[in-house]
Amino acid sequence: MLKISCFLSVFFFCTICFGAPDLEFEGLNKQDSIIEKISVLTKTAKKLNRDATNQAIAYAYKAYLMAYENKLKTQQAEALVVLAEGYLYNDIYELALEYGFNALEIYKGKGTIEQIGATYTVLGWTYYDVGNAELSLKYHTMAYNLYKKAGYEEKASVSLNGIGLTYQLMNEFKKAAEYFNQVLALAKKYNKEALISAAYNNLGISSNNASDYKQAIQYFQLALKHSTKELLSLAEIQNQMAYSLLRLGRYQDAEASLNKAFVYIERSTSNSKKENLLDYYKIFSQLYQVRGDYKHAYEYIQKYNSVREDLLSQNKINALLTLTMKRETQEKEQQIKELNLEKSLKSYQRNTLGIIVVLLVIIGFLLYNKLRSRQRKNAELAEMKQQLLSNKLEFNHGELKNYSMYMTHKNEVISNFIEELIVLEKSGGEDLIPRLHKLVNKFRYDMNSEKYIEDFNLQIETKYQDFFYNLQQKFPKLTQNERRLCAQIRLNLSIKEIASLNNISDKSVEMARYRLRKHFELSTNDSLNDFLKAF
Repeated sequence: MLKISCFLSVFFFCTICFGAPDLEFEGLNKQDSIIEKISVLTKTAKKLNRDATNQAIAYAYKAYLMAYENKLKTQQAEALVVLAEGYLYNDIYELALEYGFNALEIYKGKGTIEQIGATYTVLGWTYYDVGNAELSLKYHTMAYNLYKKAGYEEKASVSLNGIGLTYQLMNEFKKAAEYFNQVLALAKKYNKEALISAAYNNLGISSNNASDYKQAIQYFQLALKHSTKELLSLAEIQNQMAYSLLRLGRYQDAEASLNKAFVYIERSTSNSKKENLLDYYKIFSQLYQVRGDYKHAYEYIQKYNSVREDLLSQNKINALLTLTMKRETQEKEQQIKELNLEKSLKSYQRNTLGIIVVLLVIIGFLLYNKLRSRQRKNAELAEMKQQLLSNKLEFNHGELKNYSMYMTHKNEVISNFIEELIVLEKSGGEDLIPRLHKLVNKFRYDMNSEKYIEDFNLQIETKYQDFFYNLQQKFPKLTQNERRLCAQIRLNLSIKEIASLNNISDKSVEMARYRLRKHFELSTNDSLNDFLKAF
């Protein structure tokens, strides 16, 4: 069967290569025009990727389809890399990896050092964003070694920065700082102001994590000095500096830095501005908390949670858009394959036995190379699946850990509140009412701004996206609290556990379960738990 398939493939290949030589030369100008169009689409998509990612993805898909239809492998790979970058910005990591690996497979056959290195870099940042430090370090290191061997020091410095950030992800801040100092030296050598600023900023973050806040401030000031005035870079530096100032007790200066960060965030049109906004709200909440202003601290932590939920919701929207566009692309590819097959069959008889023998050898060689490439790719995919399984087990352990931490912390909050009430009762005094009011505000803040319950719910919503999506499709009128209750029931939490987790009474949980049964039209003999497990 393999010999017959190769034999037929030879005839089809002959048809494409030798079927109409006159048309090939006559269409040379047309082919050049198509390549130019693809190039314009790809370059436009690359420029839009950071600030208008969905529009960039649409352009890149169009470029890819044109390249695929005209069998332009290099142009296909260029479009695939831009698609991988787009899905990385949209936090859709599965597709970012898929398109990155597809581009890499093409480039390994005919790509330049810059093209292969850029693809390694995209894969490195994708694994960095999902928190897989091992694979992130692998691909950033591969890019660095490739550039270093070719003598491209400027590009190598960018890869060194990625390696340093990966060690920072692994909490190896001393080692990360060593790499950032190497980046700094190379950036100064080639007068790359943006990279100099980034290196100083990263050194400042490492110093913050080492609790050396004075040194961190010096690095952030140098980062501002060399800044290219890119808005979100300025916002990140000001946020990090505010954290250092907060830790040193310089609250007024910390607030000034945060206000500057907010101005830069507001002026930016980038898709990733919300990440800087999260840092801004979080640090401002901490600032109000150390000042004893629990009311404003609570307001800012609520804003933080709101932006975080919005990011998760946006990721779901982008995922649905991606699936739609991907299916349309696959249908278009199938149409192109059918047209090519039809053309091949029409010119089948024009091939000669001599060409068949020559091409059979060529195809055998190509198939051998492709098989080896596929085996390497399968090995990497197997490694990735193993990592995903490991992450799943870690997540399930994390669920129980978060829940346990939440219950422990809640008991501590209540115990502390009761002890402080006893102290107030014994001390008395004319200022008893203001002190009691402040104590109640603090208790309300500690209860409502509790991060464990929010992290618990957000982790569940992220991990069980299919469950929430299927439930929403069939029962669109469910509120967010009802969907979360469904997830908690599906996790086999008891009524008492659910009540404690949501700060409500056992009776309220029973009433909520009753309303769900009524909404789902379940009879008294139907199990609510079994019903929810079907989604």
